[in-house]
Amino acid sequence: MRISKFVSSMILVIAMLCCTSSCNNKLDIVSSNAGAEQLQWQSISDTRAALMGVYGLLRAAMVDNYAHWVYGEMRFGDFVPYSRADLGAVSKNTLNASYPIVQELSNWRRFYAVINAASLFIERAPKVLDSDSRYTERDLKYDVAQARTLRAFAYFYMARVWGDVPLLTRSYDDGLFAEVARTPQNTVLAFAEQELLAAAQDLPYVYASGSQQYYGEGYSTWAGVLVNKISAYAILAHVAAWQGKYLNAEVYARFALENASSSAIVAYSVPNLLNSTTGLFAPSDKNQILALRSSYVLGEAAATGHIESLTLAYPLVTRANPDIYVPKDTINKIFLESTDTRFGIDTVSGLIRTNYFTDFNGDIPIFSKIRVIRDGSGDADFSIFGSNIVFSRLEEMQLLYAEINAVLGNSDEAIKYLNYVKFNRGVSPFIAGFGGDLIDEIFLERRRELMGEGWRWYDQVRYARIKKNNPTLNRLIEEEGIFWPIAADVLKRNSKLTQNDYWR
Repeated sequence: MRISKFVSSMILVIAMLCCTSSCNNKLDIVSSNAGAEQLQWQSISDTRAALMGVYGLLRAAMVDNYAHWVYGEMRFGDFVPYSRADLGAVSKNTLNASYPIVQELSNWRRFYAVINAASLFIERAPKVLDSDSRYTERDLKYDVAQARTLRAFAYFYMARVWGDVPLLTRSYDDGLFAEVARTPQNTVLAFAEQELLAAAQDLPYVYASGSQQYYGEGYSTWAGVLVNKISAYAILAHVAAWQGKYLNAEVYARFALENASSSAIVAYSVPNLLNSTTGLFAPSDKNQILALRSSYVLGEAAATGHIESLTLAYPLVTRANPDIYVPKDTINKIFLESTDTRFGIDTVSGLIRTNYFTDFNGDIPIFSKIRVIRDGSGDADFSIFGSNIVFSRLEEMQLLYAEINAVLGNSDEAIKYLNYVKFNRGVSPFIAGFGGDLIDEIFLERRRELMGEGWRWYDQVRYARIKKNNPTLNRLIEEEGIFWPIAADVLKRNSKLTQNDYWR
């Protein structure tokens, strides 16, 4: 991710404000200073810094207290805590426990900082056209479309975590924060869908193609860094699938898959996927559908917040045991074929293929699928991590499309896309009539392929809604126990908010 030092510093400052401010407004959104506001929105440098700031805030929201992985992997998941009682409480869905990390993750403040910054950009950026001739209509179109996409993504993310959340469609930078009640989840997601559809019309497949430039930089600077048209349609597919609107999801996912090559998005072999310097999670990769970078070179890598901080231990880093791990019994239950390039045990020779794990024969298998120390070339004594937060990639979208078609009864199409992934991982294809239940196999393949990428919990919810064969989870869905409680501090600041019913 090649962004100027100024922008990188801007991102870090904004992220620090997001995580440490104690504003007195009702939704705890970071407000801007009125004096400073008069000096902003004058030049192309202001729009670039502000837009990169929105990306920085989103990244901060997803890494703060390991949010993306605790939300997505810990509840009834494959990872279990080694000795951390706070993560153990999350794994058991005891989300009203008094542990600091549980309380912090119940607070949606950091996501509203993203939404407020994006709304402010949408409202203010057009002014720069009048004051800086270098800022073009094309740049404004691209920039506003990105801000709308990131705002919609933040709302989708919050709706999956909290259900009903307040819907704010304008910025609140003037310090006047009216009390706002929660908006029904379906209304929030309808807004997100509307915004994404509008943004997708203006987003390019790639930025600065050919001899063109975007903010004075060429294609190599922006590839894999900024959201594009494929990103928007991938989010749209997930918004629809989360609501059970699989007809809409099919249209959106098909568009993303059929046009992925226009954004130079391709499938990975496992060695290429996991390469710490050039693979999908490495800061130099340009092949994700939607990811957020943490560049070591620009000072964005960190010792905490990344999944490596939770999962890695000796001999990969100088720590005796990981915070979380996947037990051997679970690994053996999930990975069934010796030819699987992700993990497999040859039943004759006993040789172990452990691309996803290190030291499988030890007491605690180390989940090392994601292992970017520093910029991918660091050593065990330098535990600063710079991995990308990957929301979606081609294999993820192929498996989602398989799920969608299986639900809609298009078995041939579902099997085709499921087997794309199976073939690339060296495992046996699914054959109708011989491979068990198709939907079961699709979700099992997602479980294998996407382990550690923040999908397991949400996949379990969608699967339970489809199959209705998990009494515990189906009861939680019915009683809204799948959503996190709202932090006490947030409720205290806004009398119009009410706690999620399950957690009252």
